[in-house]
Amino acid sequence: MESLKGRKVLVTGADGFIPSYVCETLVQKGARVVALVRRNSSSVLKNIGHLKKDLEVVWADIQDSSTMIRLTKGVEIIYHLAANSHVAYSILQPVESFTIQAVGTINILEAARINDVGRIIHAGSAEEYGETRDTQIAEDFPLLPRSPYAAGKVAADRLMYSYWCSYGTPVVMSRFFGIYGPRQSAEKAIPKFIFQCMDGQDISMYGDGSQTRDFMYGTDAGEAYAELGVANNVVGGVVNIGTGKKYPILKVAEDIVRLMGAKVKIAKDMNLKPGEASHLVANPTLLQKTLGWKPVVSWEDGLSKTIDFFTKNRARYADLAGRV
Repeated sequence: MESLKGRKVLVTGADGFIPSYVCETLVQKGARVVALVRRNSSSVLKNIGHLKKDLEVVWADIQDSSTMIRLTKGVEIIYHLAANSHVAYSILQPVESFTIQAVGTINILEAARINDVGRIIHAGSAEEYGETRDTQIAEDFPLLPRSPYAAGKVAADRLMYSYWCSYGTPVVMSRFFGIYGPRQSAEKAIPKFIFQCMDGQDISMYGDGSQTRDFMYGTDAGEAYAELGVANNVVGGVVNIGTGKKYPILKVAEDIVRLMGAKVKIAKDMNLKPGEASHLVANPTLLQKTLGWKPVVSWEDGLSKTIDFFTKNRARYADLAGRV
């Protein structure tokens, strides 16, 4: 496998939760990182502020095709992670969610084709698989998206593949399963459960807790995704990013309560959220074979680190827990 040292790379959506770990990994590996961030009203970086001296931040929108052509000149690898990453929000704002992913992705692909970029890695989602059996999901599982967010990911995924078939554009399609850790959005299950324990509130759980997910710690996810930029025998293909370990959501809540020593109950409403899949657990065989690597952070250690982060940064998230 080739080295990332000295490579000029572009990370789209760089200030997001998972992208922040990708940026950290790329910086550690010596890549020259251009971090593309969609401008917000205050121009404040949420998750990569600590890396400002180590990378170049560019405020731009992937839906602006001319800007994408300009920014990709001289870039060797594009890590395309920009998207509106919330299933629930996509149900409220389906056109916005889908458009960002579909239009943004074809702009990235066209810019890469024009500027002869060496490789593009798309950050897809396990949500693309939709409702599945309670089993490990391999890359050839049918794509049956259940939300506008997931449908947008499928559209982006297939646009990537179409450019590989039509133009020979060197693309890699990845699909992230559950990623957790410090800096995750407050409305996600693990941070939400942590905040509820901190506040002495009963944990509020959608469904009966039998839903299963595959959880990988942020640093491991960043490592795996970054290495797809130089891995052999992946261009034109799909790679799941997950551990293969199954975690019922009820166990996740129970582990958080135990580790925090909280005196709270777990309340179930017995109804899944609209668009939510019951089971999403990866078959990690291809990932492990491709990279010759396995995740190194255990569930217990990763969860403890996550609890510690949110406990120390409670004020930063004071008004956000539980929001869509």
